[in-house]
Amino acid sequence: MTTKTKTMILVLLAMLISAMIISACGPKEPEVDIDAQKTGFAQTADVQASMTAEARPTATETPEPSPTFTSTPEQSPTPEVTATEAGTATSTAAASGADVAAWRANDPPDNTVFAPGEEFTVTWTIENVGTSTWTKDYYIEFTSGEQMGAEEQVFLPYAVPPGTNVQISVDFVAPDTTGEKRSDWKLFNANDVSFYDFYIIIEVSESGDSEPDAPTATAEPTPTATTAP
Repeated sequence: MTTKTKTMILVLLAMLISAMIISACGPKEPEVDIDAQKTGFAQTADVQASMTAEARPTATETPEPSPTFTSTPEQSPTPEVTATEAGTATSTAAASGADVAAWRANDPPDNTVFAPGEEFTVTWTIENVGTSTWTKDYYIEFTSGEQMGAEEQVFLPYAVPPGTNVQISVDFVAPDTTGEKRSDWKLFNANDVSFYDFYIIIEVSESGDSEPDAPTATAEPTPTATTAP
């Protein structure tokens, strides 16, 4: 080996040794702590979540309104309606009073004969057998049959206490046609509620005999009596 070659080898070795020394004396690369990194990430996430929660408005629960109950007013029952034998509908409430009547007589008696067109007056005697006093606002009214020129409505001439009679007179004119004629009437109280039915029967004849063939006491009619206030 030549001197020149030896010299080159020594130079290379020296350079290699120098490089190794320099590398050993240089700063060391810091090692990365994986656990510390994880802890830092977790703390950062917690801080961010806390800040987000503070920034978000708190939801307030709205209370539901309490239901309100409205009571339904009681309704008064409608009075029942009862049909009388005469076919007249009378309210049960209106017929709960003490108006009761009874026929006693009529003058002239039934079946009296009159000539066509003859004027005559009928007077009914009716007794108050109830517990109320009939005032002058009580009245009788024509309801069916032959009206024979009479007024449709006639008021009582005076007050009638219980247990007393009233005489009610009505003017008639006999019809032009002959035969039996009947006029039906009702007795009403001051509330316009009927509570008694009655009638008069006459005979119209060309003979004009004003007296019946065999005068007898007039039989009491059989109306349906109802009570009223």
